[in-house]
Amino acid sequence: MKKYFETAFYVYLAFIVLKSMLTATMIPVNWWNTRLENILQLVALVMVMWKAASDDVWTARERVLAVFLCGSLLLSWHSYSYAFIYELAVLIFLAHGMEFRKILTVHLAVSVAVTLVTVVLALSGRIENLTYYQESHNYRARMAFGFLYPTDFCAHLFFMTLSYVWLRLRRIRWGEIIAIAVLGIFTWVCCDARTTTLLFALLVLRLGIMKLRAHRASSVKSADHAACGSRTTRAAQRSAERRTGTARKSTERLAGTTQKSAERHAGTAQKSAERRTGTVVFSRFREWIDWLIVLSAPIFAAMMILMSRFYSESSGFLRFVNRVLNKRLYYGHIGFERYNVRLWAQNVEMHGAGGAVKRTTEYFFLDSSYVNILLRLGLVVLAAMLMILVITANRERKTGDHLKLFLLFLIIAACVIEHHLIEIQANPFLLLVLAADDGRRDDFHVSRRGIHSSSDIHKFQA
Repeated sequence: MKKYFETAFYVYLAFIVLKSMLTATMIPVNWWNTRLENILQLVALVMVMWKAASDDVWTARERVLAVFLCGSLLLSWHSYSYAFIYELAVLIFLAHGMEFRKILTVHLAVSVAVTLVTVVLALSGRIENLTYYQESHNYRARMAFGFLYPTDFCAHLFFMTLSYVWLRLRRIRWGEIIAIAVLGIFTWVCCDARTTTLLFALLVLRLGIMKLRAHRASSVKSADHAACGSRTTRAAQRSAERRTGTARKSTERLAGTTQKSAERHAGTAQKSAERRTGTVVFSRFREWIDWLIVLSAPIFAAMMILMSRFYSESSGFLRFVNRVLNKRLYYGHIGFERYNVRLWAQNVEMHGAGGAVKRTTEYFFLDSSYVNILLRLGLVVLAAMLMILVITANRERKTGDHLKLFLLFLIIAACVIEHHLIEIQANPFLLLVLAADDGRRDDFHVSRRGIHSSSDIHKFQA
């Protein structure tokens, strides 16, 4: 039954991702109607009941977290029927205990397939390949490749790249890193997506540093092995000389060796102490950086919300930030003037340039995910999303996986000016909060039946 449920879950996830990605492209989806939406919600309800009736082990903290996250999303959906909120709540609940690598694999396979089909259809003229020319950027051509907007296309490429890197991690090769760099250059040349290009550059830089460190560590290890072998050979030679030489020469040589050995040990101890001091300083610095990354989501959210709420043309600093962020503070301020902050969702009418073949009469779009979620989905949902980001980042901090922590930071930073944080077709990492990362759930412990560690949890489940 567990295998059947996993299969049904991955099929449901693939269908949700497929449906959601098609709505972000120019491929017509006229076949989708309200009746099919109701059937899909009924299927989701059956899946939830199946999951609840299974013998899956839940800790007390997991139960509280699931109730808060899924409950806040469902109440917001009840306030205003955004379908993607209902689907996200169901997927978060169903992903409990599932292997996150398999979730990423299914999500990445569907995303790559839909992207390739969309690009081929757009370049062959089967669907509209929208091209935008921005006056502020010397009318550079920005192709959407069959998606609603060039930045949406680039955002999907970036999130798919993050999923691929998460699956590969330290097994990634230089050829793959070069391919990621080429993909970043492509987003700059063909789509003029400056933010996405910068994020690709940071990702390539981090992966390059990781590979160089691994190569240097391997070289040092090889050198240590060679030095150890040479020392063994010299020791054997000295032993032979002591056995064949005179007692006086052997004593003198032994005295000289002892003196040199003492000097060598003294120098080694001094270098070791200096190295330990530098290691402690670097370790403390890295620990502070890790904590900043863990708390970066609420920090960025507070900064964007406050700067948007109190934006004024009289402030030179806010004007500068608004210009750098391409008027995102300005439109966020308009959003706060038009709509009140509510606990739950409300209807926020946005008119973007995506998917349009004519100039929009009144452009208004909330690009920042944090401002978008606050005004559209409510304060409680924003708190739930920030909690997911903090918990998942803190989990990777505890396990000491700095590469995964950096990938999560890139998502948090990208959503400062992108609206894809809560979109499951772009960001599958929201499901990590209750899923099993590489078979581990290190920050949750079962307190009943004598189970206290993640290994015991898996033994108990088996």
